[in-house]
Amino acid sequence: MENSGREPRVDHATNASTSPPGLLDLLITRLAEPAVVLDDSLTIVSTNDTFATLVGTDDTPVGEPLTAVVSGLTAGTVEETIEQSGEYVSVRIGTAPERWAEFGFDRHGTHILCVGRQRGADRRVEAQRNRTAVTDLQRATRDLLAAESREAVAESIVETATDVLGLSGATLYLFDACRNVLWPAGVDGTPGADARAPVGGDDDGVVREVFLEGAATTVEGGDRYQPLGDYGVLHTVGGTDQRDRPGTDSGRRRGPGKECTGSGVDRLAESAAAALERVDREATLRERDAAHRKQAERVTALERELSLVRRVHRVLVDADTVADIESGVCTALTASDWLSFAWVGRARDGSVEPRAWSGTGSDYLSTVSLSTDGPQAPPAVQTAASNRPTTVDAVAEDIGAHHWRRAAIARDFQATLSVPLRADGVSYGVLTVYANQPVEWDDSLASVFTELGDSVATAVRDRERGAHLAADTVVELDLRVTDPDATLARLAGTLGATVYCTEAIPVDAERTRLFLTIPDFDDDAVGGAAQAVCGVDSLAAVDDGDRYELVAYEPTVVGRVVRHGGHLDTACVTDEEVALTVTLAADADVRAFLDRLADGRADITLTARRYQPAGTRSRDGIRSSLEAVLTDRQLEALQTAYGSGFFEWPRETTGEGVAEMLGVAQPTVNRHLRVAQRKLLELVFEDE
Repeated sequence: MENSGREPRVDHATNASTSPPGLLDLLITRLAEPAVVLDDSLTIVSTNDTFATLVGTDDTPVGEPLTAVVSGLTAGTVEETIEQSGEYVSVRIGTAPERWAEFGFDRHGTHILCVGRQRGADRRVEAQRNRTAVTDLQRATRDLLAAESREAVAESIVETATDVLGLSGATLYLFDACRNVLWPAGVDGTPGADARAPVGGDDDGVVREVFLEGAATTVEGGDRYQPLGDYGVLHTVGGTDQRDRPGTDSGRRRGPGKECTGSGVDRLAESAAAALERVDREATLRERDAAHRKQAERVTALERELSLVRRVHRVLVDADTVADIESGVCTALTASDWLSFAWVGRARDGSVEPRAWSGTGSDYLSTVSLSTDGPQAPPAVQTAASNRPTTVDAVAEDIGAHHWRRAAIARDFQATLSVPLRADGVSYGVLTVYANQPVEWDDSLASVFTELGDSVATAVRDRERGAHLAADTVVELDLRVTDPDATLARLAGTLGATVYCTEAIPVDAERTRLFLTIPDFDDDAVGGAAQAVCGVDSLAAVDDGDRYELVAYEPTVVGRVVRHGGHLDTACVTDEEVALTVTLAADADVRAFLDRLADGRADITLTARRYQPAGTRSRDGIRSSLEAVLTDRQLEALQTAYGSGFFEWPRETTGEGVAEMLGVAQPTVNRHLRVAQRKLLELVFEDE
């Protein structure tokens, strides 16, 4: 092997990606010197005519090993030369002693470019042009492989067409499936190149026809339109090479200066289609990866939320008292690695009073104003006033205008959410949490905490009722309520009489079933008055006397009594006031009960308070045991039947009448009553 060492070659080994063979094929057609493209086994993939002349063969050598065409070359020699940057190997061509040639090799991914030259000839001009062409190809290949969008591919292709291959001009039209138009994403060397209007309809019939038919077309003048599959059309301008035109910037337009053939444009189009397909494939993979990451993040968030829900529900099951529920829920929430602080409060005397809290930064509660009258109220106060969730994704926003935000940021509270604690339309306070990172409280996450708030409120209600029923001592309250907008007060005013309420049974969060006694009025008069009163859902007479079953929409004073854990003994209603006797557990917070009973609407006066031993009210023990063994529906059926006179003799209403009141079938009522009576009798006789 003889190394001339006279002309360094351009080294492409730094490009680790596979070079598009279409561009290599185009390059060797543009080189003035003999050139071939080889695969890794040194088999000839493509060649130019000059190479055939150099090696003295009439037939195309494509598909043959280079070492068979040039017998002086061996595989070892080629590999050694590739590894030595800038080296050429000299070999004898044929048998004539004067015929020697030099060959240099450049690797382009999985292909090898072999450039030959006759030794001893004056090749300085051609060598410089060839080195420039190789450099341009390397740049074009790098740009094409680095393109991450269809537009970038289009720009790289048209620049390669004009700068590397020397075409007079080129435009690559991309198809926009959403708008059903072809638009020039890449334009170079073409008059009017700044016009980027989409091609559609009859604006350019050739471009659309080539795209739809999928067949290349050469029009008069030499312009060629090459389809790119579903991606668009490549238009190359025929005529004189721009590099040969007077005034052209020769520093930009480099290369041997020959016009590109139709087969060369075909190979350029193949490279464009392959690059566009790669970009689409990579974009699809990126979208899929993004979707997978988002799904993984959502799974992680769900696991986090489920863990939080499980901890809170465990507290609700195990807690014995309301205080245990409130403190345990706060502790369970702050056990999460993203919730720093949690607290429970109840509205009282014009502010939200903290009852339990857990986590870091508890001095925050003594720093901020929790008054319901203060401006720029913190989330807990907003929720207490509106009974709706309040969310803040980023506490740091608008920090200068809100004192509570500054106090929260000082304790590294980045986001906050407050939810109401409500059950059966009754408020049991608010639950507020603070996160140590910005949080997007979307509908899914906010609903998790809203449902937790409902569960906490239900547990608090049940514990308060249980404490009342299990108490050894009870307290009786005589109340006078002035509520002119109350449903019963309006009914009494319409009739001009006194209405007595003997039982109140919650139907759902919006309605309560009331059993009334209205003496000295017939059914038509009572029915007409009920129709004229707002807030009445239905009215039915339960016997031929003066007793009625009325379903009223909340809020009603007697409805709030039973919903807040009290027991209604009697209610005497006139158009001016309601006189109530209510029973609570001895340790109940009477003041809080009265505040909730007023609900911001009524004026309530406590006229008497009496403590009674549980023994004097033995029915409370029976009722407590009965409520423990009956379902809500069974208890409602039993109360409705008792209140409507079903158990009187003779009966004041029938099973069919009770079923109509409850809105269910009579067999269902019969089943509920039979089960309830059996369980009641078991409670009475089980100790005998």
